[in-house]
Amino acid sequence: MPRPFSAAPRRETLLYRNHPLHYTLVFRSRRTIGFAVRPDGSVHISAPAGTSPEWVAQQVLKKADWILKHQEAFASRPAPVPSRRYEAGSSHFYQGRPYALRFAEAAKPRITLQADELLIAAPAPLTAAQTEALLHAWYARQAGPLFAESLARVWPRFAEFNLTRPTLAVRQMRTRWGSCTPRTARIRLSPELVRARPECLDYVLLHECCHLLVGDHSKAFYDLQTRLLPDWEHWKAELNALPK
Repeated sequence: MPRPFSAAPRRETLLYRNHPLHYTLVFRSRRTIGFAVRPDGSVHISAPAGTSPEWVAQQVLKKADWILKHQEAFASRPAPVPSRRYEAGSSHFYQGRPYALRFAEAAKPRITLQADELLIAAPAPLTAAQTEALLHAWYARQAGPLFAESLARVWPRFAEFNLTRPTLAVRQMRTRWGSCTPRTARIRLSPELVRARPECLDYVLLHECCHLLVGDHSKAFYDLQTRLLPDWEHWKAELNALPK
């Protein structure tokens, strides 16, 4: 039985909205073209043998919005929390700065920032799960005021649109940094964002505010986001590189 045709994969790049779109192309014995976006954001395309790379590039351009939408969905997922450590000396971030955990004894549990340390005081030694729960609760308490400060920085950029000022909510989300319901002008943000620099928080909040005007991730959406925050890609990359 003859082996099915499959050429060696090749790396291709084309420009879409003045940004490079990279993909891996392989020709196979198939009738239709197949598109796949993997969790790392890489794009893989299987094309029928006998078609040309130029024809494939045309199909990629037609599918570009779909590709970008899926890349955005994967990129917007916050780093998983369970891999963090919770013993003394382990590092945890707050507003982009790393702090070492230090434990002390006190009548009631509390967390305070002291120089380059996160001091966790409690009546008795804490398990890792108890420390994790205390930290999550502390992040959530800091989130409300920090989110309000971010909105005060971001919202003036939307003055020209005469929009209803959104209401903010702190919401733990497993796969997203934020979400927006344009109909009610309600934006939900993950308390995990307080771990990042304020500029990263501002990027996420501006992104969600843009959805008050454009509900999807179309070209119009990214044109608006780029006009209001030209360097958004830098802050997005820094946010997604935040250590776990």
